[in-house]
Amino acid sequence: MNLQQYLHENNLQREDILTRIAVSLELDDTRKQRMESAYNAIYDILEKDEVFFSKVDFLVYPQGSKAIGTTVKPRGKEEFDLDITVEIRDPYYNYSSSEIYNHLIRVLSNNDIYKEKLVPKNRCARINYVGDFHMDILPGCIVVSGDSKIMVPDRELSSWTSSNPKGYVNWFTQKAETVVISNLNKAFRTFSALNEAKAEQEDLPNEDTYRKEPLKRAVQLTKRYRDIYFEKNPDYKTSSIVLTTIFGQLYEGESSIYQTIDNVLNKIVTQYTDYQYLFESQGVYKRIKVLNPVNSDEDFTDKWDNEKEYYTQFIAFAKSYKEKWEKLKNGNFGVAEELFGSDRIKGVLTEQLKEIAKNEENQLESAGVTIMSGNTFVDRSGNINSTEGYKSKENRNFGGIE
Repeated sequence: MNLQQYLHENNLQREDILTRIAVSLELDDTRKQRMESAYNAIYDILEKDEVFFSKVDFLVYPQGSKAIGTTVKPRGKEEFDLDITVEIRDPYYNYSSSEIYNHLIRVLSNNDIYKEKLVPKNRCARINYVGDFHMDILPGCIVVSGDSKIMVPDRELSSWTSSNPKGYVNWFTQKAETVVISNLNKAFRTFSALNEAKAEQEDLPNEDTYRKEPLKRAVQLTKRYRDIYFEKNPDYKTSSIVLTTIFGQLYEGESSIYQTIDNVLNKIVTQYTDYQYLFESQGVYKRIKVLNPVNSDEDFTDKWDNEKEYYTQFIAFAKSYKEKWEKLKNGNFGVAEELFGSDRIKGVLTEQLKEIAKNEENQLESAGVTIMSGNTFVDRSGNINSTEGYKSKENRNFGGIE
């Protein structure tokens, strides 16, 4: 028995498909290496600054999707956003906000490599690697020693504003780890242990494929459909920090990607229905607020008040996602291409099924339907179908091991 057959017998083929799709969305090794190189170079350049940075104690660390493990490669002409923090280990009140910001801009603008790529933003300095990715560098100072909160300059306010990138990373990581071990990771470990002593053994996937928690995978898949959904309307595209925070707040330790997405979508749509009824019955406009879980004074969706179209488009996206997800649950495998991209789906499905069944190319889609719907049979020849042969156990826990 190979790994795919083992996963099939334990009702985990569907979960494996979702995992493989999420893995295919991650940044390729070449882009990772370029980003690592660009990231490391920032510290080296600042350290050599004789005017300011060489005279203070500072750290450089990643934040955002890179730090929490939810990166998704960009589509088309989009660029990947690498967010990093330059944290000065000195209380903010020893400096003016403009002083810190101006020192960063000065160093970068005087550098031959970065001066043409530099774009000053409100709170950060952006380095544009055209057609590939851009790096947002956020300068800040600590508030008190031993606390993860920092103060960052805000040019529009001409003052400091509170932030906590390290705290957010810790919060999301802890939420993701509430699962302890996912169904798929547990099955992979069990299968590996059972087959450890065998002389002839298939090449197993990298263990990291199944180690990443369901919450992180769910966010990756959701961000991909977000990119597809807003492709023709990018101005109101829901930000990654909003989606990531919502999933983190609504996650309850589900042990599968499938169940994580299913439960979170149900909760989002339920909240929307309650707010919509309040508006229609009493004329009261109330929106879903997404607050920073480590800084309740920061509302990630504050612009939804001034421009309600952001909120309207988010709800439209959530309802569209929910509608397509329900079709997928009911066996309409074709909708998976609309959710995650056609080429990616076909490639992932082909790779997976060639290990479990002797399918011809024109049989792959029908096999995918049975797997995603949970109504899977395997005949004596190992072919997947929806009518004859061995029937998978009832899928009562959204793809988990019973």
